[in-house]
Amino acid sequence: MNSRCLGPAGPAVQHDHKLAMLRDHLGKADAYICNVEELIEQPLVDLGDDDDADEVSRRRNHVAHLIESTKLAVRAAICVGDELDNRRSGG
Repeated sequence: MNSRCLGPAGPAVQHDHKLAMLRDHLGKADAYICNVEELIEQPLVDLGDDDDADEVSRRRNHVAHLIESTKLAVRAAICVGDELDNRRSGG
């Protein structure tokens, strides 16, 4: 059913939705950081000079992507937390 047919969501539903968003963003950040930890802890396999350089570069790029994704998820969680705080304080 289309949510527009149900009318506007009440404050309790909006609050629950915001909490779910907050948990989702924090869960993403946790997953990204755990993945980064695993990549850092994995030993590099000696594949030869060119292959080693490619593997190191690929791994660094992957870690950089995961760190950026983590930062974005944490910033989104902060924004949702701020929205919840503003609603609670009447802002």
